[in-house]
Amino acid sequence: MKKTILMSILILLFSSSAWSLMISIDDVEVQVGGVDNLLASTALLNNGDGTELTWVQDVLYDKYGITDVTLDAKYDVMTWYATIDQEDTFAIDFKTYNPEYFLIKIGNGNLTAPTDHFLYENTPELAWGVVNLADLGITEIIGLDRISHVDEFNGTAPVPEPATLLLLGSGLIGLAGFGRKFKK
Repeated sequence: MKKTILMSILILLFSSSAWSLMISIDDVEVQVGGVDNLLASTALLNNGDGTELTWVQDVLYDKYGITDVTLDAKYDVMTWYATIDQEDTFAIDFKTYNPEYFLIKIGNGNLTAPTDHFLYENTPELAWGVVNLADLGITEIIGLDRISHVDEFNGTAPVPEPATLLLLGSGLIGLAGFGRKFKK
């Protein structure tokens, strides 16, 4: 028993947080997680929100069998932050709370590649969208002014943090002990 407890303590002492990219906001460094997963890309040109949503629904159904996808937010005015430690990688703070997927639409205008829509799975750090624009293989996208808009899909419910659960659990244990005292 003592060995198990000692090993658990040692594991906790030597564990560290996962590697994460950083941005600087008003001279404060903020962790934004790693680069999100690119799921699919296509050329939809200017076909509107309905066409974009249908394409996203088709991709998510084909990949994961997901049938219920909704557009949670769309915005044309965005603030992109360059990451400190990786060239051509940028982060965006989402409007909705932790969307599961997001789409980046590149504006028209002499693109060498026909692809203009990119669907990402938002995984490493859900509060931020992180993309490496150079990985998309389109040199014109390196200029952030080429991004037309960002769509967010399927916002998730917030997950309670461990400290909140610990506080709730200790309160319930206290109530159980208090009730047991009066029962005697």
